[in-house]
Amino acid sequence: MAVAPNTLPPEAAELAATHRLGSLQGTFTPKRLNKLLFALYIFTTIHLLAIFVIPGVLFFWWLRRTPDFSRRQAAKRLHLFEHGLMVHPQSGDGVVVIRWDSVRLYQNITQKIINGIPSTTEYVYSAVGPGRDHATITHFYEGPETWGPHMQQAVLRAQGPAALESVLAGETVNFGDLSLSATGLTARAKGLLPWSEVREIQVRAGRILVAGTGGAGAWCNSAVSDIANLHVFLAVAEHLHTHRPAA
Repeated sequence: MAVAPNTLPPEAAELAATHRLGSLQGTFTPKRLNKLLFALYIFTTIHLLAIFVIPGVLFFWWLRRTPDFSRRQAAKRLHLFEHGLMVHPQSGDGVVVIRWDSVRLYQNITQKIINGIPSTTEYVYSAVGPGRDHATITHFYEGPETWGPHMQQAVLRAQGPAALESVLAGETVNFGDLSLSATGLTARAKGLLPWSEVREIQVRAGRILVAGTGGAGAWCNSAVSDIANLHVFLAVAEHLHTHRPAA
């Protein structure tokens, strides 16, 4: 998984130690343009500057957001540790550090469709920590199909047992649009569905579909992007649905 597993800058290592992040699991660098697209951008910039100065300058300013045209952007990193993450946000300066045991992680994965043909896939993960700690992590970084699931699994390991224990102790655990309790599953727009009436919970096309025993179709249809800590929610919901604890 790691791009550079043993190359952590001293200041990053000190920050990781301060937050007790544990061992480094992987490092991801900004995604680079392919050679053809890079050449096209260079040609477009030169062409615009020669004919339309202001549009050319604006286009070059836009290119400066990419690592191919900005050393500052190219130097950014996403570090994943045993107990948390450290990331340079795509926009702006600074670094954000959040632990897995305190994060609320949201994911939004969408595939563009152009003229009916599937195109690029966009990955957006929002990591919300205590206080003002917040980071939006996107396909700006190489390997989102690797680091995305890794983050979700890390959050599951860190928060899953405690979430299940809280529910079994009689508490309600909130995951955003949906909440779980020993009594049943609650959706903001629908209310409570007792576990005895839950027929199936599945993820499909970026939605969480909850089917009840009382009729055809979905009782609840929530966007995955509205669910915090998706893998924790699914694991706890599956356990509760299977074992159906008494209220």
